[in-house]
Amino acid sequence: MKISPWLTGGAGILFLVGLVGLGLGVLRPGGIEPVEAPGGGGKSAVGEFKQKAALSVAALAKKSGKKDLAVEEWRGHRVFVSRSIVFLPKENEPVQPLNEKQITEDGIEVGWKLKYGFSPEDREVADQDEDQDGFTNKEEYDKKTDPKDPASSPSKWVKVKIASVDPTKLLIGFSGKSEGRYTIRFKLGAKPKDVDVVVGDKIWVLAGNKAVEILKSEEEAKAKAGGTNSCPHAIPLMVKNYKDDKGKRMDEKTKTENDYDDSMLVLQRMDELAGPINMLLDERGKSRGVEWSVGDIRLISLVPGEGEMGPYRVGQSFPYAGKVFVVTEATPLKVSLKMMPEGETVYILPNTSPTLLPKTP
Repeated sequence: MKISPWLTGGAGILFLVGLVGLGLGVLRPGGIEPVEAPGGGGKSAVGEFKQKAALSVAALAKKSGKKDLAVEEWRGHRVFVSRSIVFLPKENEPVQPLNEKQITEDGIEVGWKLKYGFSPEDREVADQDEDQDGFTNKEEYDKKTDPKDPASSPSKWVKVKIASVDPTKLLIGFSGKSEGRYTIRFKLGAKPKDVDVVVGDKIWVLAGNKAVEILKSEEEAKAKAGGTNSCPHAIPLMVKNYKDDKGKRMDEKTKTENDYDDSMLVLQRMDELAGPINMLLDERGKSRGVEWSVGDIRLISLVPGEGEMGPYRVGQSFPYAGKVFVVTEATPLKVSLKMMPEGETVYILPNTSPTLLPKTP
């Protein structure tokens, strides 16, 4: 059987086209450059593949009549080897500097930790007390003090807490008058104590646990108050003035006129809470005076080596940490102290330790 020359020529053309297609499939533009094996005695498989690919390109160029294909066009192409190969960057990427303002997990800035030689990654820095001054590193960070210098610490009074506050109240009323003499009634507990005074008199009030004692001299008051006695603070009072105010007044409900007596006795408190106290005459057995907190106030310092402070009373002053503090208000939930002479108010809150909290009655 005689083969047609057209069939022979067609087969040759198809073979040549297939060979060119195979070459173009291997030499994909933009392919990933293969990773060379580390230097050694033998040649890597990738290197051998490159060499064979280069020979194939040269042969194609010879057949296609393009002498420079193996040089010019080969330089712009990469040989794809495998999608599973991991390629590392040829140059080191720049390292980002630490942000000193960044807050770490324990609430402290990176820059602060670096300044004082702490590791930014150490989560226990906040709770440590590097200089053993009673303040944690977090407390020193908050107050902008040196955590490694005991002489540079936050104010000690921030470590003062409430240990207990006795809620006892003293009622003071203006219970009677008679020709220039006035009766002041002090009530602590069930039994009241009446004292007759005139304008200009000065008395000292000692409120004990269950009774009130009235003294007429400062020396006697100092001897009985303070220390470990039942009353740590004597309240000095002066009878400042009396204002008479009585007559008839229309009752809007009954539309009748009734007698009234709104006479006022003015006292002057002369301790650290100095100021006038206005008391209207008691009306039908009802006191129209004032109520004072006279329960013992005990504080506790959490600074190492210190401990319970007091007892104190509202109106009493006491020295602490180079300052003088005056107790201005007191409840089991908050004690207010005024710092002298600055006048700044400091609030003391309960201690979180369950063994030192006041017992619930």
